[in-house]
Amino acid sequence: MKSLFVFISFLLLLGCKGNEEKLNISNLKTETDCIKEIFKKDSIYGEIRNHASKNISISETITIYTKNLKSLDYSNCPDEFKSAFYKHIQAWLDFRKVSDKHPSLRGELHDTFTKLEKSEDSIEFKSRLKQIFDTWEFVKKIQIHKN
Repeated sequence: MKSLFVFISFLLLLGCKGNEEKLNISNLKTETDCIKEIFKKDSIYGEIRNHASKNISISETITIYTKNLKSLDYSNCPDEFKSAFYKHIQAWLDFRKVSDKHPSLRGELHDTFTKLEKSEDSIEFKSRLKQIFDTWEFVKKIQIHKN
């Protein structure tokens, strides 16, 4: 009788372990889906951002872009990804320290960047733009690692 109890307990433990692994796989799929959704929305918002600066200031464009990114649902994304993405958003917000100095500059975002690169604020511009690119590279590395 005792060996039957041990055998049943062993089977129950195996069953629980299998469910635990299924749960982890399910979470990974959810995390992967979350990351993919964030990248998809960022691509959409980024396209809007790139053209919005034709009609409104770069700083206002960045404010709207980052507000949209902050409003996304990161609840199923891994903490490491959330942290990296929030740092990327902050890098964009910090970029406004340069763009605030050029409130009348208009054009497609990358065209305005070319003008800022040649402005009296070029050193700060390059430093802040590098921060955006560096944080984005880190976000992409995490995304690749999680997939």
